[in-house]
Amino acid sequence: MHITLILLAVAGHVSLWVAVINRLHATSVAGRRRTLVTLAGFAGLLSVPLACAAFFFHAGLPALRLQGASPLVLAGLGYSSLCWLALALATAGWIRRRLLGRPPELLRYYRAQVFRPGKGDRHLLPERPFGCFAQKVPVPFSRPQDKHHFLARLPGNQILDLDLSELALELPRLPAALDGLSLVHLADLHFTGRVGKSYFLEVVRLANQLQPDLVCVTGDLIDNRDCADWLAEILGRLEARFGVYFVLGNHDLEFGGPLIRRLLTAAGLIDLGSRWIEVPIRGQRVLLAGNELPWFPPAADLSQAPPPPPDGPPRIVLAHSPDRIAWARSADVDLLLAGHTHGGQIRLPLLGPIFAPSRWGVRYASGLFYAAPTAMHVSRGLSAEFPVRIGCPPELAHLVLRSPAAK
Repeated sequence: MHITLILLAVAGHVSLWVAVINRLHATSVAGRRRTLVTLAGFAGLLSVPLACAAFFFHAGLPALRLQGASPLVLAGLGYSSLCWLALALATAGWIRRRLLGRPPELLRYYRAQVFRPGKGDRHLLPERPFGCFAQKVPVPFSRPQDKHHFLARLPGNQILDLDLSELALELPRLPAALDGLSLVHLADLHFTGRVGKSYFLEVVRLANQLQPDLVCVTGDLIDNRDCADWLAEILGRLEARFGVYFVLGNHDLEFGGPLIRRLLTAAGLIDLGSRWIEVPIRGQRVLLAGNELPWFPPAADLSQAPPPPPDGPPRIVLAHSPDRIAWARSADVDLLLAGHTHGGQIRLPLLGPIFAPSRWGVRYASGLFYAAPTAMHVSRGLSAEFPVRIGCPPELAHLVLRSPAAK
């Protein structure tokens, strides 16, 4: 019995410290402070079980008895109780997500296909952006001219794969005239040089072939100053009928937000950081806004914007973090696009993602969510600072918006 309780306490300890690490990364901590906080979190994750093992090795399991227990043992039992509670909450969250979770009703369909543009292969692409993935034509991919980090080519590493996903969403307040409006959602490119330029050029080519109405880029674009010219050279090639829009993320804060904004706007992209604009589309108006909190305050002030539907235009917001979901709901947003979590980056069999930098842990690690009036799409992102992905390929998302009034 003692052994079982100890093992459960260890599992709860891991759950507790993973939750702490996830939530610390949801704050505005950046740069070296973020690294120190991460190291401190993992030090706590590893040191407490080692200290407890050393204690029980010295004192033996009878030290768990309460009668005549020392203050150190009582403190340990108190912390163990906290760990058991953390394990119970983590288990309940896992059951809710993995066993009871269902796709939102507004999802009409979801289709996906994995490409490997970073490995120089030839693949197939859907013949039509909105068509069934069963209809395809061959698309030649050029061989990469640059080298990727050796970790990128490890067996099982999916950092060079690309999941092209297509989602049709029925937004309850979307006007019939905007039925079929298409968006390409890109997030977390993380230009480090560890994943070569050719990979991202192929991503852009795929995105352009979808011929979207809007392209939305939701932050964490660059980590290495040597890749500064990639911003214009790669992202400047993105094409959309009604514009390419971006917001920045926490890694962009470390690089230098003002410089990134200048480079991207000079390349033709439209900055939505801390502001909103109206875009005329098909004789209608669409409100686009940005929320880069907590790294680049303030969020767009939608209290000064036109009213939401049905009296005003539908509202689409670009954010870096899915933690902005509560703000989006309070601001009457119809669609929120976010990234930041990388989908967990490593997904374990059965357990799923473990680490996700969010105040909600892995609850919004990736996918589609709905809490009226806001639908939220969280991208798994296109790359990562550390070039390893397992069970979680990068994602290029193609969203097709549908109107219930068009049925």
